[in-house]
Amino acid sequence: MAVLKSNLCPTCGGLLDIDLDKQKYICAFCGVSFDYEYFREDNVKEIASKALLREEYGSAKDAYDFILAKDPHDFDALRGLFLCRNEWTGMDRMYEDSKVQVNADDSALLNAIEKCQPEHKPYFEKVRDALNELSHYRDLTAEANSIDKKKEKTIKTLSDMKHDLYSTTHMFTEFCDALKEGEPGSFETLLAIAVVLPLGLIIYCLLQQDWDKLIWFAVIAAVVIAGYHLIKFISAKCLTASMTPHKKELAELNEQYEAKNAEAKQSLTGYKALVQEFMDMDPVKASKEE
Repeated sequence: MAVLKSNLCPTCGGLLDIDLDKQKYICAFCGVSFDYEYFREDNVKEIASKALLREEYGSAKDAYDFILAKDPHDFDALRGLFLCRNEWTGMDRMYEDSKVQVNADDSALLNAIEKCQPEHKPYFEKVRDALNELSHYRDLTAEANSIDKKKEKTIKTLSDMKHDLYSTTHMFTEFCDALKEGEPGSFETLLAIAVVLPLGLIIYCLLQQDWDKLIWFAVIAAVVIAGYHLIKFISAKCLTASMTPHKKELAELNEQYEAKNAEAKQSLTGYKALVQEFMDMDPVKASKEE
């Protein structure tokens, strides 16, 4: 009898199911069954490998379970179940850290560490170490992002306070801009009151030679101007003082963010190094090279 080279039924071409209890391959389409010894182990592994590449994870899992029923310590089958569980076509998926969603406590991985031969244990343990490091990297990244959000909030607060400070130190400019955007003619009215009226009063006093009124007007004008600048000075001082703790907070957040970000980059570098280590330890690859 010819050795089966795929997981297709040689009679009808349908997909074969594995019955572990009966130790048989059964075709769900034509009902033909094949005894366990009908298949060689290497060919079952080939079936599983091809199923993985075609992303037929159910079929691949059946084949690996079939192998483990005969040899519970088989490296390819133990690793294959880990791949099937996470729907990966190969361990090179771990090079793409953003696509790795499995944790170090994955049941298939823990089972592989427990059941594998002693010489294969360092390989699976290194996979677990890499996943632990990846989890640590993601925790650090989440902390860095949290700090960054706090930074944005503090920057917004400082920006608002700076605007208030500008408004305080440029009261007249801000007031004039507001008037320009208000009712038509309001800015011209203010200009007449602020410039034309005082100038008219001065000219009037000079023409009438009314020095008393001129002096009183000058005193009032000086008090108003001095009060205006005093209010600006005090308000600016208060606002500047209130900005100090926020500036200090922002400096501390920047320092924390940089430190956490640097730690996260170091962790990611460690993860990639661990991935490369266990990829280089692959016993299947090593046996092929020999």
